[in-house]
Amino acid sequence: MNDLQKNDVPATNQVKQSVFIHENSGIRILFAGNSITKHSPRPEMGWLSDCGMAASDIDHDYVHLLLEKIREYDKNMAWAIAQVGEYETNLLNGAKPADRYSEAADFNADIIIMFYGANTPKEYDTMEKAPRTFGSAYEEMRCFLDKSSKSKVIHCQGFYLRPRLEAEKQAICDKYGDTWVSLGNIGTRKDTHGRFNHPNDLGMQIIADSIWKRLQELIKEILF
Repeated sequence: MNDLQKNDVPATNQVKQSVFIHENSGIRILFAGNSITKHSPRPEMGWLSDCGMAASDIDHDYVHLLLEKIREYDKNMAWAIAQVGEYETNLLNGAKPADRYSEAADFNADIIIMFYGANTPKEYDTMEKAPRTFGSAYEEMRCFLDKSSKSKVIHCQGFYLRPRLEAEKQAICDKYGDTWVSLGNIGTRKDTHGRFNHPNDLGMQIIADSIWKRLQELIKEILF
């Protein structure tokens, strides 16, 4: 299990920019995530793709698997990614959402999918007196991205086992009456792990399917 939990992908400079927007006239979906959501090519470490790590190609990362399903309901959907790896890494040092993610807030999403936490420094898990809690930083990002206080927000269990982070995430989910998505035992299954100990195509499919069970309900509420 310990080997499956090793995340040695550098948390900084995972992408060339922090926000990616694909504008259109339909329902508006925002993904807030880290390297599993999007990682730009980094040849020096052997990663040549520009998609969620470590899908075999862009069509097999969880974001694009979900986009295909959403298009069945709305071919004109707009979507965006807020790649928050830098925020995770620096949240104990006082990082603020406005430092990098104002464009994501201005996107004014109907649905926000939050799937991150793994780049939070590992020492946080055992800190007795952290300078700032992950939960408070996570809540700040949630409210910042929900600029108009109208978004439906999904919080997804992490791919790695970080019980303290998960408890704090779930507390924020409960506080705002948001939607929680469980990934079950995905973090301990060898068959879901690929390169860099990130989800392979099977792992990405399980993530997408798990989110879709709840996301589909929210899309129907908005469109119908």
